Amino acid sequence: MKLIANWKAAHKFASVRLAALAGLVVAYFAAYPEQWQAVLHSVPEAYRPLVGLLVFAMAGGSRVVSLRQSAPE
Repeated sequence: MKLIANWKAAHKFASVRLAALAGLVVAYFAAYPEQWQAVLHSVPEAYRPLVGLLVFAMAGGSRVVSLRQSAPE
C-alpha cells in the first residue's frame, strides 16, 4: 500500500467525498431508523442486493478512475 503523495488535496478526491456523504447518510439513518425502513420497503426485494453493489462500485470506482480531463496538446 502506498501513501497519498499530495495528502493536502485529499478532500478533493471523489472517493473521499463519497465516503463523507455515505457517513452522513448512515448517521441520518442511525438517528431515524424508521426512515431506513421506509427506504428499504420502497426498493423491490429483487433489487436490494444491487443497491449495496452499486454503492460499493461507485466508491471503489471513484478511487480508481481519474475524473480529470487531460490538457490539450
